[in-house]
Amino acid sequence: MLLFIIRHATAEEREEFAKKNTDDSLRPLTPKGKKKLQKMILSLEKEFDKLDLIVTSPYLRAKQSAQVVSELTEGTKIVECAELVPHAPPQSLVKWLKTHCGGHKKVVVVGHEPHVTSFASYVLSGDPKESFIEMKKSSVALVEVGNFEDITPSKAKLQWLASPRVLID
Repeated sequence: MLLFIIRHATAEEREEFAKKNTDDSLRPLTPKGKKKLQKMILSLEKEFDKLDLIVTSPYLRAKQSAQVVSELTEGTKIVECAELVPHAPPQSLVKWLKTHCGGHKKVVVVGHEPHVTSFASYVLSGDPKESFIEMKKSSVALVEVGNFEDITPSKAKLQWLASPRVLID
């Protein structure tokens, strides 16, 4: 089974958004960030064929990123998952995937730093504290996980990791 891990696209600057006295979870994507993610997904179009599900953080910038993926993949269903917020332990997302993704073959998760790199490192190495992958905004990693009911940390295999700088810049 294949798990695509995506870091959300570029959002408004944190400091500027904070001046609006609005919760950071409501910080939206910039038009440029959205366009860059669209280019990333289009450049990987064959990989995203026949997705089963897109799982996203409830934060606006991740939800907007998930919507970009959905629009470019024939309207793949999007589900919000609290286990994808920035500082959630990676073990909680593994548990969520085991519970909710049985029978799926291709799932996308859209989240934030530091969570996406710690989650990817955890499923690849089994160590939730040692992040050894760097994911820039709009980066995509493809991880083979066996099956979603039995995701076992350190048993996943990294197929590839792509950043916008490599594919589209």
